Amino acid sequence: MENLNQLESARDAFFVGVAHFEAQRLPEARAAFAQALELAPGRTSVMLNLGVTEVYLGNFRPAVALLEAALGAEPESTDGWIALALAQFECANWAGAAHACEQSFARGVNQIPVRLQYAKCLTRLGNLSGARDAYRAILAQDESVGEAWYQLGDLQREAAETVAAIDSYRQALAHGVDQELVNYVLSALKAQAPVLQPPRAYVLGLFDQYANDFEDHLVGQLGYCGHTILIKHLPNACPPTFANVLDLGCGTGLCAPLIRARAEQLVGVDLSPAMIEKSRSRGQYDNLSASDIHEFLSNDTSVWDLVIAADVFIYIGDLRRLLSLLALRIRSGGWLAFTVESAPAGRNVQLLPSLRYAHSLDYLSEQATQHGFTVESVRGAPIRVEQGRAELGRYLYWRKT
Repeated sequence: MENLNQLESARDAFFVGVAHFEAQRLPEARAAFAQALELAPGRTSVMLNLGVTEVYLGNFRPAVALLEAALGAEPESTDGWIALALAQFECANWAGAAHACEQSFARGVNQIPVRLQYAKCLTRLGNLSGARDAYRAILAQDESVGEAWYQLGDLQREAAETVAAIDSYRQALAHGVDQELVNYVLSALKAQAPVLQPPRAYVLGLFDQYANDFEDHLVGQLGYCGHTILIKHLPNACPPTFANVLDLGCGTGLCAPLIRARAEQLVGVDLSPAMIEKSRSRGQYDNLSASDIHEFLSNDTSVWDLVIAADVFIYIGDLRRLLSLLALRIRSGGWLAFTVESAPAGRNVQLLPSLRYAHSLDYLSEQATQHGFTVESVRGAPIRVEQGRAELGRYLYWRKT
């Protein structure tokens, strides 16, 4: 009798949860489904609904466990596979997300958002041919999907298929993709185009999106070593320790373990909140700020003995505003250490097809003089691997006069 009453209570809680969910009262739905699952452990329908609710609430990791368990018992639930694909995607489990998408396709799902998600997973897994086919399949189904045109353009740009990429980006523009973003990318494909500043939303989205697997991709796959070389070769004229060190554009905190022993105080700033959370998990910064670096330097009155900027200037382009702010915030005799990529002959600053900026040494020397810095050292060395070959960078060390 007790078990029967418990099952009836579980059923009642389940239907309460369904009513809350349909009315978009998601926290209440979650509580009701959780109560039902406690009263009836392992019940597939309850796990499925609770898992879907967790996805809607943005609780992706608990959603994955619930949905995998539910789909193991009831694999024909298309809603379950769609929800699992989204949860796995948000957890940066690209293989798991792709598998869930494929399972939904096998059960008749043909929704454009799921198709787009699948194509993005293939890109992140390195299956670029499959990703191209996936985007083209979407466009064959509906050629007005601007995001598919834009993502296809990205794949073509990265493969140096410039003419095809330009056409895809123009199609993206015609079908509603953000005009500022598309014009910015198109300017990278035209050698004589004016230098545009990157849209803030683009930079924020780029690094928030890559926060979970940033180090694996940048260091593991691209062999990025800029942070290591930059700090290893700080000039001998630098003091053994610095009172105040600013890690500008700190990302996930790659520089922190390399400079911590020489910094009495170490502060990091980055536009991406997701990157800042990764930096915080290292436990090596005294303070961290999720902020645009220009706004940070404008509002913070600290004076720095060393500012390091590893792979930061390549996302800024025109450095005049930033250097004006740094000139006010680095003490006399203090140091600025940063990396750049080299601009082609005849160009001071150029946005490359990689969507990174390159700067000429003449331009940098001119900016140093104008902003009260002395160029103490310039070093040429690899910075990453690009399409199978070492990409050379410049490592610059300036001293504030």
